[in-house]
Amino acid sequence: MAFCNNCGTKIQEGKKFCASCGQPVTAEAAPGQQQQNQSQINNLVRNTADETASIDPEDIAKNKAMGGLAYFLFFLPLLVCPESKYGRFHSNQGLIYLFLCIGGGIVNGLLVMLLTWRLWWLSSILSLVIGIPILVIGIIGLINGFSGKVKELPVIGKFRVFR
Repeated sequence: MAFCNNCGTKIQEGKKFCASCGQPVTAEAAPGQQQQNQSQINNLVRNTADETASIDPEDIAKNKAMGGLAYFLFFLPLLVCPESKYGRFHSNQGLIYLFLCIGGGIVNGLLVMLLTWRLWWLSSILSLVIGIPILVIGIIGLINGFSGKVKELPVIGKFRVFR
């Protein structure tokens, strides 16, 4: 299946020009779509909202440890430094991450139950497919919290439970 290098539209087999933009079809049209998909994934992970400038640097410096620990116990910054915007931000991110972990565990458990013992290998692979991205998101949160960044987690960070 080929895609236009110029606009990314799917090109029907045997066509010599893109129906959308009129560009000639080249033999390497498919890698153009692959590159476009890769850039969309990079944007999803790297280009999350960064609100570091909106928080007092003194607040960040004072509560870096609480920001990182929020991904283990989301309520800890709310108890130790309830007035900190930095702590509250990472508490929210930690809570959303907890929801993701619980949801991933439920989905994983359902898949294991549905796939009988005869397909144990498939449930193991699906567990990794679910678990590794969740782990990566958690590590990104820990790095952001302990390094003083007020940056949303990829994919799930835009949700807010409390402000």
